[in-house]
Amino acid sequence: MKRIALGAGGALATAVAAGVWLATSTASTGLIEGDAPVCERELVADVVVLDQPLMFNRLGAQNVNGMVYALRSDVVSKSDGRPEATGGTLVAGAVEMRPDKRPRPLMLRMRVGDCLTVNLENLLAFSANPNNANPGIMTINDQVLERSVGFNPTGLNIVDSIASTSSFVGRNDNSLVRPSESASYKFYGSQEGAHLVLSEAVSFGGEGTGGNVSNGMFGAVVVEPKGARMYRSEVTEEDMRLASTGTSDYGHPVIDYEATYPNAEPWITEGKAGQPILNLFQQEGATLKLVHAPTTAIIAGPNADGSFPASTYPLESTGATNPALPNRLEAFREYVDIFHDETVSKQAFPNWYEDPVFEHTLHGVGDNFMINQGSGGIGSEIIANRLGVGPMHDCLSCAYEEFFLSSFTVGDPAMLVDVPANAGLEFCSPQPGDPFCERPESVRATEAMYPDDPANVHHSYIGDFVKFRNLHAGPKEHHVFHLHNHQWLFNPDDDNSSYVDAQAIGPGGAYSYEIAFGGSGNRNKSAGDAIFHCHFYPHFAQGMWGLWRNHDVFEAGTQLAVSDGPDGYHTEPWALQSGKPAPGARALPDGEITSGVPIPAVVPLPGKALPPMPGETM
Repeated sequence: MKRIALGAGGALATAVAAGVWLATSTASTGLIEGDAPVCERELVADVVVLDQPLMFNRLGAQNVNGMVYALRSDVVSKSDGRPEATGGTLVAGAVEMRPDKRPRPLMLRMRVGDCLTVNLENLLAFSANPNNANPGIMTINDQVLERSVGFNPTGLNIVDSIASTSSFVGRNDNSLVRPSESASYKFYGSQEGAHLVLSEAVSFGGEGTGGNVSNGMFGAVVVEPKGARMYRSEVTEEDMRLASTGTSDYGHPVIDYEATYPNAEPWITEGKAGQPILNLFQQEGATLKLVHAPTTAIIAGPNADGSFPASTYPLESTGATNPALPNRLEAFREYVDIFHDETVSKQAFPNWYEDPVFEHTLHGVGDNFMINQGSGGIGSEIIANRLGVGPMHDCLSCAYEEFFLSSFTVGDPAMLVDVPANAGLEFCSPQPGDPFCERPESVRATEAMYPDDPANVHHSYIGDFVKFRNLHAGPKEHHVFHLHNHQWLFNPDDDNSSYVDAQAIGPGGAYSYEIAFGGSGNRNKSAGDAIFHCHFYPHFAQGMWGLWRNHDVFEAGTQLAVSDGPDGYHTEPWALQSGKPAPGARALPDGEITSGVPIPAVVPLPGKALPPMPGETM
């Protein structure tokens, strides 16, 4: 018999042709067994699936029974808080993300010509919804009972075996993974682009029959141009220092993009010792192992200055360029933004949203539509203002629109803090005189968390070439990705293409937007925040928006209070969960946190001139 993998948009095969085993899968584009491509490099990613509580913003919207893919090295044992690399035992149902790692959709990267083997282990609890706890008002029971999982990058070629479809279709063997079990899947990158990762083990249940998509179980595999080198784009101030070999005459750090973490504490306990700080890969024998899977990255070409050869793109290979995209061969920043709607979320003030009157008023403004597990819905922002909590607690002049698409009132979108605004107010209702709506004035957030990834804000320097990878995990609605102050070409391979600033996208879709006219800051070199959001009004009102921050000065990152060791580094493992600035450190102002919130260190693109250092502040 001859086994054939057919691409069919994720629909399940319902017929088996005589003598031929058929399997339809979004992971397949028609590779026939025995016709495997030649792998230029062998990449490996050790991936787990786990039950992970998700907090979506600083007001307190959350899903205690979230589910995520993660690199195995980013997971620790609940029993001893240690990663496997330092002796932690990873047991199904007894793991969590390491304390200094914000839960985000997993973003794996490879380049054209690579083969990627994903070693998937199912560390979900054996029973659904394992994290329900008091107060019961935050209980969520939306996980599907079936606990098998797979790893299925939509449209990415499979290699060697039909088992790499992670499916149970027709007469093919079951290649899904049950709790505490493992499987390996192999893929080939044939062309540049982004591929949505789903588990089709559970294709029913949930909103829009999306299975566990609404609980957060999705990710992406991005195939970069041939010859690409890949690095982290945003890190902590400590990591920037560790990756520097000195400073220039103007005060800029001299970056070693291949630097590794010291073989010392606290990095040993954290499982980072000897790992690359910026490079996404670590050499292990004949393979490259993925050790970082961030939502943002630097993608540099093979040339010494970080550029790509003209043969990388069809238009440039002919010696031509589109006048709006003259810098296309430069290294670029990549932002991967996964839209996901109808997200399972307990609202920060659930009794308001479940009130028989207010549920109608608040129906279209809750934290339900998100980007990368973060949300900025307007409803709870307004309620927080009326209750006198959160960063908007003392804004007396704020009307409805002042809560939208700006950090001025509400802080950066989807920021997480140590004390959410709803702490102690979970039972508050809109009823007059409700005693559950009172709490001490002293209960305030004192610090932002995850200083390398504090919010749904992307960072770049003016003039950086930038590509957005926009995907839609579903499970239900259509959206329109819209970007302010910038445009991209409808077809960057056409020297006469028109440009656009909005793109409709449906569930399972994926688009790349190569920013025209010089990239960051557009042709006017405008510094500041550019909004991107779903252009449907109810959708960005429910939280589907973020910011692209265009910097005109160098950002070495906010020095943190926990960096108080003798050499200026943290001494307690996982202390970089805290984003509290050191006294006098340069930070962003905040309406609630008096010491301010951290600015990530923005790693410069190879081959680009650096912006000036910040001036003195008073």
